[in-house]
Amino acid sequence: MNKRPFSTACAAFALTLLTASAAQAQQWLVNSVIQNQIIETAICDDAQKKREKLPDICAKYAKYGAGTASRGNASPAPAIARGTTKFAPAANDDSLRKLADSLGSTAQERQQMLQLANAGKQLFEQKYASKGWNDSIAGAFAFFIIANTTVYTGKEPGDVAQDGLFATLEQTLSQSPDLAKASASEKTALYNSLVACAGLPLLFYLDGKQQGNAAEIEKARELSAGFSRKLMNLEPQALAAMF
Repeated sequence: MNKRPFSTACAAFALTLLTASAAQAQQWLVNSVIQNQIIETAICDDAQKKREKLPDICAKYAKYGAGTASRGNASPAPAIARGTTKFAPAANDDSLRKLADSLGSTAQERQQMLQLANAGKQLFEQKYASKGWNDSIAGAFAFFIIANTTVYTGKEPGDVAQDGLFATLEQTLSQSPDLAKASASEKTALYNSLVACAGLPLLFYLDGKQQGNAAEIEKARELSAGFSRKLMNLEPQALAAMF
């Protein structure tokens, strides 16, 4: 299977969805969460390397753990309203079908693409159902970042780091008026595009690992890097640095 056209089309499809009202939520996410975390973790890393007292902002990142000297004096994290990015999926949604149709040139190819898109979504929902991430925009964004980080680095972030990422995304996105205004159809399409495009490189990566196929693993890493750049406007190592 030629995976490169799938990468381009999947990213283009997701970007098309993100030009609707939910686009502002994605831009909010990049500016208010990811960029801030990159800056804050860089500050914490610098202090750690210099063996200086870590700033209070480091206390919210699991990677610094008990090494945060000022943790006892840090202000507690604000309470997060759980489930505020949850949504009721739109009835008769066909966003995955549209994605598959945009990727295949024949009926057989389109069916194969639909199976892959559904497999990526099922992988996400089976893995994170117990965490309550299903039908959550924050959950979809978290999975996108986690999946692409796993593929790019070859190591899945730990549960504590994953939960911290979701909590941050939930808190930020729940404050976005643009996401609040998005319709059920827009939220469903955004959710589906994120989990499908995140699941694709992860599926290839896991298959490559199981089969011992270095070429497939490298192809998965290329897809992962492409999605990071196209959907988040960030290099994959910037996403990985969040953990």
